[in-house]
Amino acid sequence: MKFELNEHHRNIPNDDLLDDVKRVASIIGKKALTRDEYSQHGKYGANTFLRHFGSWNTVLELCGFDVNVFQRAGAQGGHNYSTLTDEQIIEDLKRVAKILGSSTFSSGDYQKYGEFARGTIFRRFGTWNDALKKAGLRPYIRVSGRKISDDAILQEIERIWVKLGRQPTVTDIKNGISLYSLNTYTRHFGSWRNALRTFVEYINGENVSWEEEPIFEEAVAPNRISINYPELPYKHKTAREPNLRLRFMVMQRDNFKCCICGASPAKDPSVELHIDHIKPWSRGGETTIDNLQTLCSKCNLGKSDME
Repeated sequence: MKFELNEHHRNIPNDDLLDDVKRVASIIGKKALTRDEYSQHGKYGANTFLRHFGSWNTVLELCGFDVNVFQRAGAQGGHNYSTLTDEQIIEDLKRVAKILGSSTFSSGDYQKYGEFARGTIFRRFGTWNDALKKAGLRPYIRVSGRKISDDAILQEIERIWVKLGRQPTVTDIKNGISLYSLNTYTRHFGSWRNALRTFVEYINGENVSWEEEPIFEEAVAPNRISINYPELPYKHKTAREPNLRLRFMVMQRDNFKCCICGASPAKDPSVELHIDHIKPWSRGGETTIDNLQTLCSKCNLGKSDME
């Protein structure tokens, strides 16, 4: 089983980009389209538009759409900036906090959803955390990527991939789904694309660690009568918990859905997927891909109650 990265969009004609913005605008029925609204329905990443056109407002202008006058004024200076009050900025900070569902966020997060330019906020309040404090929000503390191991980052990519049920994008990371910032991935691997490539190469690696390092140990099974399983005790050739690679391969094979009820985090964010032994490990089942299945937490608990 091999996993491949999605096609990398390069050299896209400007007209194709603008046509897709118009398509999304027609879908949601508005012309004052934000980058976040486009990201939810569009074919391309927000950074693609910034590389081609310099700013999102330029994209809107070229499409003949309305442009946010406050954001333009904040970036360029003018009458709207001079009449903008601190209270308006504070209320917008609170609004973005509700959208993100967090009591703190970075200035980069605000740029995606906010009405005003970040430079405007820095000039008014001095620092980003001072602005958050005025809005009754918590200071934003960035996690240093240098203190995070490559393994932890690969595990985070796996978590996001499983949660979305698809390959995560730069836009997903910028929208706050990751525990780490985009800069963290860049510092460790050179770019987000390279981070994904490293993860895929690891998943597709020829060496399978759960076969290379057998673990022999005796398991004491529950005091039950069963005609389906051999006598106890069992000598296992594998560890009980699957490693990152095996976990991901099982979930990918099962399309990131529960094998019993079909629940998927991609459709319901509250769904939590587990890796389950088809033949229980305590009854001699090994931790191999053919003896593992994807179950949601509810079905996994229900299966355990029946054993």
